[in-house]
Amino acid sequence: MKKIYPLLLDSIKPESTALNGFLKDNSLEDLIDTYMGNLLGDKAFSFFQGNLPITVKISDESGHITVSPDDRTALPRYGCWGKERMLYILSAKEDSSIWIGFKKDITATDIYERSQGGNILETLNEIGPEEGETFYIRPGVPFRIGEGVRYVEVAQNSPCDFNIEETDQLVEALDFINLSATNPEYVAPEECLFRMERVAITKPQTIAPDQTESFMAILNLDNQTSLKVKDFRGYTEISDETCITLDGKFPLALVPHDIQEMTIAPSQEGDNPTSSFLRIYLCNIPEPPKEEEEEDDDECDCGHHHHHDDDCDCGHHHHHNG
Repeated sequence: MKKIYPLLLDSIKPESTALNGFLKDNSLEDLIDTYMGNLLGDKAFSFFQGNLPITVKISDESGHITVSPDDRTALPRYGCWGKERMLYILSAKEDSSIWIGFKKDITATDIYERSQGGNILETLNEIGPEEGETFYIRPGVPFRIGEGVRYVEVAQNSPCDFNIEETDQLVEALDFINLSATNPEYVAPEECLFRMERVAITKPQTIAPDQTESFMAILNLDNQTSLKVKDFRGYTEISDETCITLDGKFPLALVPHDIQEMTIAPSQEGDNPTSSFLRIYLCNIPEPPKEEEEEDDDECDCGHHHHHDDDCDCGHHHHHNG
């Protein structure tokens, strides 16, 4: 199988297609089926059963008041993962807002009545976002993105989003919405499934994707960032696949877990080159559940098989048919 290299993408979702190299126009879902743990990382591939664990998208879309369940609710009820997410603000107009969590405790009855009156939004914490700010949104916490905000969203790969301005979706979500007063969180907790780190560099750095638990996503924030893959001897391989530049047109790359060493560097010219980017990867991946071995109560070391009416003197209880 041909080695896989960093993939230029416009987003990281199952249907996203590669924009460079010999894998161009192949969907990420198909590439995972082909490269499996070499792309996602063995631990991530095994635990998430071959599914893409997280999504990364750049957006300026405003939306409704949204809430998502956690894994414990979503898995048995909807057969998919829940959703925790992180927002990074790329830009925001002066009068733009986002809303996260309730300002004070609220009852299910009150929120239902407000949904009928169309005034749930005024119960949420309103924030004027600024460029470079991050917000962590826990499952169960309602939020809304207002107009004039451009942002990066990193989230668990799950379809479980409920618009609680719609009565039927609100009723569906009432038992997992956090109705308590919630202060907005600017930093992800230690137990978060993923990390989103802003990195600024002024000179080349060597990173080793295979030393993390998963693939890595690199999202360029300003100027230009170059990624150069090294081979097993430490030499930089030169091709359109191994040397890519992230800029305003192509800001996002997925770095497969199989890559052992890579140089990341500012690619602008000048005396003081700089580059900043988001580095996104998984952590805290649970161990895959072990298959339990079924105990055969009908066998013991006496040499008799106990699915019959015969008795032996081994002292074990025998299963009789009648």
